[in-house]
This record gives sequence, C-alpha cells and structure tokens, in this order.
Amino acid sequence: MTARPAIPDPALLALGEEPSRQSFRARWVFPVDSPPIANGTVEIEAGRITAVHDRDDPRAQDLGDVALLPGLVNAHTHLEFSDLEVPVGPAQPFTAWIRSLVTARRERAADPVASIRQGLEEVRAAGTSLVGEIATSPALFSAVDPTAGRLPRIIAFRELIGLPHSRKEAQLAIAREHLSGSAPDAANTTNIVRGLSPHAPYSVHPDLYRALVDLAREHRAPLAIHLAETRAELELLAHGTGEFVTMLDAFGAWEPTAIPPGSRPFDYLRPLADLETALVIHGNYLAGDELDFLEQHANISVVYCPRTHAYFGHSPHPWKEMLQRGISLAVGTDSRGSNPDLCVWRELCFLRAEHPEVDPAVLLRLGTLDGARALGQSHETGSLTPGKRADIAVVRLPATSGSPYDALFAGHVLS
Repeated sequence: MTARPAIPDPALLALGEEPSRQSFRARWVFPVDSPPIANGTVEIEAGRITAVHDRDDPRAQDLGDVALLPGLVNAHTHLEFSDLEVPVGPAQPFTAWIRSLVTARRERAADPVASIRQGLEEVRAAGTSLVGEIATSPALFSAVDPTAGRLPRIIAFRELIGLPHSRKEAQLAIAREHLSGSAPDAANTTNIVRGLSPHAPYSVHPDLYRALVDLAREHRAPLAIHLAETRAELELLAHGTGEFVTMLDAFGAWEPTAIPPGSRPFDYLRPLADLETALVIHGNYLAGDELDFLEQHANISVVYCPRTHAYFGHSPHPWKEMLQRGISLAVGTDSRGSNPDLCVWRELCFLRAEHPEVDPAVLLRLGTLDGARALGQSHETGSLTPGKRADIAVVRLPATSGSPYDALFAGHVLS
C-alpha cells in the first residue's frame, strides 16, 4: 500500500460569501437521502441549501458533465501525522508499529501546528467537509486559521491516556479544560465541536474510562475509543499477557492490576449505551454478542478505516455483517502513519474495487450521511437536503452509459 492510487481528489464546490441566491445544475445530483436526480439543480442561499430538483432553471449555472454530492465525511483522523510522506513500519507486530509512530512523533518538531494545518488542507482539498479528529493537544485550535477559506467542520476528540491509576485526576483535568474551552490556545470557534477520546483499553485505566464517559454524558459531548483493534488487545484484556505488556512496561506505563482478568471489549461498550454520540474506532475483532449490543444501540457507531485495515493485514473486517444488522457504520482514513493519504473518496473507491457486490449507494452513504450521523452532525450536513449547510462536492463524470452510480465511481473528481 505504499503506492498512491491513481484516483484524483474531490473538490468542494466554491461558493460565494454573499447571501444572494446561487443555483447549480449538473448531469447528476446525488442527494444521498433520496434517489439520484438526472440533470438536477441545487439552489443555495446564505450558505444553506434551499431546494434540490430537476426543473428547468434558466438562472442556474450549468456545471456540465459532473455530479454533485454532499461534502465527504472523514469520521476518524489523526491530523498531527499529516506530514508523513509514507506510512511508518513495520506494520506487524502492532506494538512495533506503535513504537515507530511514537519515535516519528518525537523526532519531529515539538509544535504540531504546521502538520495539522497540512492535514486540514489535504482533507479540504479532498472534498471533505466534516472531520472526526483525535487531538492530542490544544494545537488543533491554533492550527485552525479562520482566514484560510472554507475549512471542514471538526469534531475534536481530546485524546486522554493513563493506564496507571495515578494519572486519573490529571487526565480528567485535561478533559474538563478541553470541554470548557479553558485550555491554553483553545480559542472558541464555531467550526469545532469538542469531544473526548479515552484512547484505548490498553492505555486508559478502567476507572479513568468510566469517569470520562460520565464527563461526556454530563456535557452531552461525543466520545470515541479505539476498541477491538487487534487480537493482542483481546489477549491483554483477557489474560494480562502478550506484546502490549512488553511495550507498556518499556514505556513505564504498565500497571499489572489495572485491567481485571477476563476483561473484554464488551466491558468498554456497555458504558457507552447512555451517551448521545459514541464512536468505536476500528472494531476489527468484535465478538457476536458485542455486535448484538451495537445492533441495539444506534447511538454507538463503528468507524471502519479500509486502507489502514488492509495495511495491517487484519482478518476481514465485519463491516458487511454490520450493515446487514443495521449497525451504525462510518468510514475514516486514520492517519498518514498507516495510510498514504487522507482522502475518504479513495476509501470508498477501494471498497468499490474490493467488494463490487456491495450496493454503491451504500458506499456513498458511508462516506457522507452515515458519517455525519456517527459524528452527531446529520442535522447539518451529509446529504443535499433543504435546510442543511451547502457542503457540496463535485465529481467529473465520464461520457458513459449505465447507472448513475456506475458513472460516479468511474468518474474523475473535479479538482
């Protein structure tokens, strides 16, 4: 997966800042929450969609042989690694990759603002209008430049790490500062929604985890956790053994009594039941009863990162079973530490090529409306629906017949 695929990037429709009415016509319009519209028109006023239709409108700007679709949603990123040109290795064992990523972080400049800005520009240029970002410091807020043009809306999940119980109060203080907006450099911005990310079962004490879930519930904040990502994680939870113990001990972070023997991902799923918005990042090795639980809790979404999953050589992801069960599912790119780029469109094209049996309409939803729902933003974006923000991506279509989705996924994306 080191070669960058020859798929051009999407582009967000350039809209004027004036509040006057704008109207755009295209060969195909994909509202996502309704069937595609041939020779469709999207009307916009003051940055909001006012109408989507196929009526003749002489005032509409004809964009030609293109498709209009909602801005893409990247439900999981780590923008601080956006300056990496290729994924770090080795990919196996997983803890060796973590060590390499930690080394890469330490070897780079202490201030990650430039890298985060680079990542924000990359996702914006890739037609993305909403991002679920794991923020390891307040640097994200400094990186958001309000003069930089139309930037993606960001759900900023503040990462919290602390397996030793002694770190609980300090991490809770960071979480409270983040949610309140009182952290250094965390200037208030309407473009950022604040959430929490207790990192993973191997890096967060169960008591800290439960306290962070309670804090998210109190603030009605979204929460994300990396869960059931590797078999080594399952071994650590169940038996307190394996490669994670070796790594954590080397980091000076291993506490043998922290994780009760016989633990499993289910212990981390149950507390999420009462949150408004919760994300299970990856979920590669969830068991059947854990999928049953997710099926019953639409507030919890799984974020599947297809090309990152392939990079690590995991067993096949249960994403198609999740779809069949009606489990809330979205897609993300993870970071450039495990992915050659941050383009959600390429994730969808990868799935289209690997799984041609899957309805392409479903794939498009995964990268748009389903992602917006997972991040608690479907009332604002994710579909071309009157009243929502005018987040619109443009795709150059080939001169071919067939279904609108065949044309869409065979098309070149306007840049």
